[in-house]
Amino acid sequence: MRLLIRRTGLLRPQGVPSPRSTWNRLLSTQILQAELLPDRQSPHYVKESTSLSSLIWDKPLENVLIVKKPWDHNVRESLIQMASHIQRRYPKVNILVEEHVADEVQKQIGAAGVPAIHTGPGEVLRNKTDLLVTLGGDGTILHATSMFASGEVPPVLSFSLGTLGFLLPFDFKDFKTAFEMVYSSQASVVNRARLGCQKMSIRKEITHLPTQSHIEHNSTHVYGNPDDYDLSPLTYAMNDINIHRGAEPHLTKLDIHVDGEFITRAIADGVTIATPTGSTAYSLSSGGSIVHPRVACILLTPICPRSLSFRPLIFPATSKICITASSESRGRGAELSVDGIAKGLVRPSDKILVESETGQNSGIWCVAKTDRDWVSGLNGLLGFNSSFGKGGEASGDVA
Repeated sequence: MRLLIRRTGLLRPQGVPSPRSTWNRLLSTQILQAELLPDRQSPHYVKESTSLSSLIWDKPLENVLIVKKPWDHNVRESLIQMASHIQRRYPKVNILVEEHVADEVQKQIGAAGVPAIHTGPGEVLRNKTDLLVTLGGDGTILHATSMFASGEVPPVLSFSLGTLGFLLPFDFKDFKTAFEMVYSSQASVVNRARLGCQKMSIRKEITHLPTQSHIEHNSTHVYGNPDDYDLSPLTYAMNDINIHRGAEPHLTKLDIHVDGEFITRAIADGVTIATPTGSTAYSLSSGGSIVHPRVACILLTPICPRSLSFRPLIFPATSKICITASSESRGRGAELSVDGIAKGLVRPSDKILVESETGQNSGIWCVAKTDRDWVSGLNGLLGFNSSFGKGGEASGDVA
């Protein structure tokens, strides 16, 4: 056998890889393009006797997108642990991650024995994902679902690894059991409604801005002449849609119509339009009610209104809300955000249209532990009706 002499002076047989190259291959994970994977499949849902439904796969689950809290060492280790388990226990299941996450975990995930992960642009991930798994807090869920803000969301399995967990029924230590339940079509799910949002932007060449009397008393012209506006693509919110003055020093003036009827002119820091899921977020901080996720409604809550008589409102889920930035507003306009993602300015005479998502698979199907998850979150996270004394017992339980 012919020997090769390396600069180190060591001898090794020709064709035998060096220990370093072998070790590097063992540590490396192939980063594959997600566009090569089978297209996304959608499960169907069967109503249970409780408030929950059953998640049923018509064919075996194939593509799992794992979305993690960014740049957190503990969460990164949890992702690696979960990906390693899934590919050992379910070898036909493909792991997908966002592109920046693939760069973050590539070396470590290879050392854990994961042979390949898939990634690609957001549009590709949307078209390939069967199941959406989140590792983090409520903010991670909002980020993950916002990736599907223009269409149907896959079922969501969430694990608590963040600071807040009102939407997180599972501890990460239970991930093997929870994933097996989903994979084998034995999981229960709860449907959380979404709100659709579009912005009607007044065209720059339009100079005849509507007057206040026109807005208040002529409900047939609430939406204005369509030729005067550019309509943005439809986007969906799991939590809320916020219109806020932002850095502007002046209060914003917003004219609010519901189902074509004028409700009020809000002179305030802004307003938030929330789903029942979002009722425990910004809306709650602004004085809004806490609403159970199975209540079909839309919450409209003023943010620091000038008038103390402007109180939070709750409308039927079928309501169509139109909010117009008054032409009498001072400054550049208000800022629009959907689930915390900035969507640009709402300039004077621009309109924001909001209504509930409709359709057979509307809303977001979230894997649930029990039908008491919401109550547990209300008591455990918000400390609902707890006293300020030691132990924090609910006042109704005090002898």
